[in-house]
Amino acid sequence: MLMRAPLLLCVSGLAFAASSFPVLTYSTYLRDSFTPQAIATDSSGNIYLAGNAIVDPASSQSTVLVVKLNPQASQYLYVRYLGGSVKDSANAIAIDAAGSAYVAGSTTSPDFPVTSGGNLGTPPGPSSQRSFVVKLDPSGTLLFSALLGGSAASAAQAVAVNAAGRIVVSGIVSDVSGPAFPSTAGAHSIANTANHPYLLELDPTGTKTVFSATGIGGSALALDPSGNIYLAGSTNLLDYPTTPGAYQSTFPAFQICAAPPCSGTFQGASQYVTKVDPTGSTLIYSTAVTGNGNTTNAGVAVDAAGSVYLTGYAGPGYPYTVTPPAIPIGPINSIFFFALPFLSKLDPAGKTLAFSVPVGGTGVQVDSHGAVYASGGAGSGLTGLIGNYGIANNLPALGSVPAQCLPNSLGIRSSAYVSQVDAASGSLLGSQFIGGSTLVTSAVALVGSTVWIAGATTLPDFPFTPNAVTLPSLRPTSLAGAYLGAVDFSQPQPPAGTPQIFCIVDAADLAPVGSAARYQLLTILGTSLGPAAGVSASDNATATLGGASVNIGSLSAPLLYVSATQINLAVPLVDSNQNFATMQLTVGGATAAPRRLPLTFSANPSLFLNNAQTQVSSLGSVALALNADGSINSSANPAKLGSAVSVFVNGLAPDPRITSLPPQLGTTNGWSVTGTAQSNPFVVRVDLRVPSALVNNFACDVSSVCAVGFTLYDVGFVSAGQIVSGGEAFGGVVYVNRAQ
Repeated sequence: MLMRAPLLLCVSGLAFAASSFPVLTYSTYLRDSFTPQAIATDSSGNIYLAGNAIVDPASSQSTVLVVKLNPQASQYLYVRYLGGSVKDSANAIAIDAAGSAYVAGSTTSPDFPVTSGGNLGTPPGPSSQRSFVVKLDPSGTLLFSALLGGSAASAAQAVAVNAAGRIVVSGIVSDVSGPAFPSTAGAHSIANTANHPYLLELDPTGTKTVFSATGIGGSALALDPSGNIYLAGSTNLLDYPTTPGAYQSTFPAFQICAAPPCSGTFQGASQYVTKVDPTGSTLIYSTAVTGNGNTTNAGVAVDAAGSVYLTGYAGPGYPYTVTPPAIPIGPINSIFFFALPFLSKLDPAGKTLAFSVPVGGTGVQVDSHGAVYASGGAGSGLTGLIGNYGIANNLPALGSVPAQCLPNSLGIRSSAYVSQVDAASGSLLGSQFIGGSTLVTSAVALVGSTVWIAGATTLPDFPFTPNAVTLPSLRPTSLAGAYLGAVDFSQPQPPAGTPQIFCIVDAADLAPVGSAARYQLLTILGTSLGPAAGVSASDNATATLGGASVNIGSLSAPLLYVSATQINLAVPLVDSNQNFATMQLTVGGATAAPRRLPLTFSANPSLFLNNAQTQVSSLGSVALALNADGSINSSANPAKLGSAVSVFVNGLAPDPRITSLPPQLGTTNGWSVTGTAQSNPFVVRVDLRVPSALVNNFACDVSSVCAVGFTLYDVGFVSAGQIVSGGEAFGGVVYVNRAQ
């Protein structure tokens, strides 16, 4: 959790006023093989997710999955799969007053299920796709399913429904040479619909098109009480319509590289927002909101006054109203820029940008009191980006997060956060950081002052809250699936000195912790964790140190080091039948929010790294290794061919009640294990023999020094004839002198 100055802090020209304290009240790995694309809530607080589920791992065939959970997200109310025999994708979801769900997306399945009267589009042919919209009743029963767009190839990207049952769908026509997307008389239309958006309305039965407009549309939409439609999206087109007097009535022409070394260029993407009357015929206003670099929209929201809020990621030249953070810039006219998030507010007339601040990026919501909430991320691989963008870490919303918790070039690729922003000024009122190595949020929904976040991850190594729904057990290996979280912005500011946890990482390689093994060393990073001057334990069994204690389940964790910002501890010997345990940190009588720690009875090995060498190496993670003479291995002090090297492994120490060393370890590239020993109860030393000749010719940091990468495989250790651990690969780099 982010803890900010009590009154006012100014960073990069943006003022942050203190407000209510955000609390991560729910956080979990929800399901595997599921990528949520959209999230919504109903008037009772129930939570709906729509996305894509892998049904055939061999072919990566996916289908639509819609799940409904109760308001506490403690129980599934329904789980519904929808689709045909090829590939189906859900992109958006909306909920009506009765609790029925409307899901929109695209399908390439010729047998996508269509209910009677839903043939508003023909089934897709080979290498083609069709937009669809389906309606599920509150119990998940299919009420209607319709294909859209005649025989034009298209994909639905957004859906909305109002109290009167109006179903509004928008998307993009993807066929360059095929038939045009059909339009209706009186609606806005263009002749050539290829690569252009569309907007249509269905009647409540899903069997009749009320209107169909072409040339306007977006990937995000909202409705106001008068029935006006707000569309936001991104386009490479320069002919998307704008209106006179709008904020930005022309789209900038700029070229970006298709790929290095810039073998071809194309027009970059610009953001737009369009307000359309309820009949789809009149543009009340339409404007670009963009710079001279790729700008990708990821959400739109409208407040009671008709002001519009936009969020996404932007390249150079975006119209910020405050000085944005400095970011590294890639080659000129290249897609390899770092991007910044934006949250922009446009006045009700579409003429004035009230503010534009560097926060958000993946979703925006406005509550009934006018408070504004946005989610976003930092790192790479974020959804909604056009081009190979990375999101800089030095964002105002992440200003209090320790550097070790943020994305880096090693084990953390992407992390997320949620912020509350003052609707009048754009000032940041509070932010909640959500760590993890590959966490990418894709959508947000709102219940009161609680923001629900949906996302995707390939590792379940982010914070877990107690009693959240998840799988019965979680392994520490890759497990692609769905993230679900909630941040409550109505919590009171905690008393001064309350410990706050930002992230928990492996003590050896600083990777975020997913499932932890018994006796694995962990590092907690945060604030008010202990005394200003760090203290170290004199033994390996200290339960209270510097006024701090950590319980995991019913056991006290051995503490090795405690300071105000860091605690090093060992996972105690929790019973092997426990797949999860509650972690509770207490400092001087004050407690941090509890965490749920996934546990694995298998080994969870990681190499201790030489951080100084890793940061300057171009070869990846450098192991903390000792040469044969006991000196530290480095590029300036490499090992000799055929000599001995020792490395140190976390998460491999055996439970002394069950077995003892040595585990069985294998290596690659000609290395051999000559012995293992425990340096202490928690750390295993592995002695290796350097090959007498280099097997592979690796790149060198120094002309006379070659770095050899090696991988150790934890293939299992045996107790009472049973293999109880195995299959996990881990590795690093050791420097070897090739000039011999």
